[in-house]
Amino acid sequence: MIADCVVMAEDGDFLENILLNSAEGFVAGIDDITIPSTQGSEIQVDEVQASRSTKGGPRRTKNFHYKEDEVICKGWLSVSKDPINGANQSRTTFWGKVHAYYEENNDSALPRTESSIMHRWLTIQMQVNKFCSHYEAILRRNQSGTTIQDKLNEAKKMYVDLDKDHKTFTLEHCWAILKGEDKWRANMIELAEIEKLAASKKNKKAGKVSRPRDEGVTNNDQVIPVDDEETQPRKRSDGIKKAKEKMRQGGGQACIEAFNMMWAKKEAADKEKEKTKEERFMQTLEIEKATLHLEQKRVENEAELQKKRVENETKLADATLIKEEKDIMLADMTSLNPTQRSWIEIMQKKILAKHQES
Repeated sequence: MIADCVVMAEDGDFLENILLNSAEGFVAGIDDITIPSTQGSEIQVDEVQASRSTKGGPRRTKNFHYKEDEVICKGWLSVSKDPINGANQSRTTFWGKVHAYYEENNDSALPRTESSIMHRWLTIQMQVNKFCSHYEAILRRNQSGTTIQDKLNEAKKMYVDLDKDHKTFTLEHCWAILKGEDKWRANMIELAEIEKLAASKKNKKAGKVSRPRDEGVTNNDQVIPVDDEETQPRKRSDGIKKAKEKMRQGGGQACIEAFNMMWAKKEAADKEKEKTKEERFMQTLEIEKATLHLEQKRVENEAELQKKRVENETKLADATLIKEEKDIMLADMTSLNPTQRSWIEIMQKKILAKHQES
């Protein structure tokens, strides 16, 4: 975003005017910015937080930890990479999202305001951008026999030598996050364009201009991002138009996919229902088979009992008949009258006849 550009300028309020005076609308473009001179000075950004102290002035908060710097860089990348709203956001919306990302992913208990995070990003952006220009200048030398670490060390040395206060570069952890990102490379190009505009306006007034960022580079060199030999080719992320076009084209396909998903769920539910129904039928069938088997057993048992009962009754009747026949055959007829004796004799003859036949 142009709103994130850091320019080495004589007027220390230049960058803040770009970011903070844009009200709630979009941040001004390159052609809308009045750019002051970049001669020999850098913007100094302090991380301050409003305080209700008796002195009434702002109170400096605790210095940012390197982990907080990493979260801020990742938050800036996350919001900038939004293919729909990445560049079409007001300053308040953009930095509100970065602040929300910071609050969600920061492990530190120290609270930071949206303004504090924004000013810290300006410091990171300025220093990392300057280091990138020095590192790219080292890469363009294409020295043989040097390792990546050698080139990094040379870039750090150049950073110290060309810094007006001879300060060391302490944000390598931020550079490691930003260096391979397309959004950061585009941001570097925007920064270079702003510096070119500033230089051209300066040339109109004072002629030749020396840019601190180009020190150590020949006048004919253009400070543009070059491919880092550490990085691998990456697929460029979709732009706003392409992302929206995909959303429009994907509408019908999305409906078809949703319908297919619903139909698949319905078929799965029907299969499960049919399976449950079949299981209930088999359970019922097993119960009926068991009931029939028990009924057959019961009928068989009753028939067996009835058979035994009849046999017992028959045996009992036979035993009674034998006893009666025995009594008749062994009857004492001395005390009987002639009629009784005659009946006994007839019965005895019948008994003998029956046994003789059998």
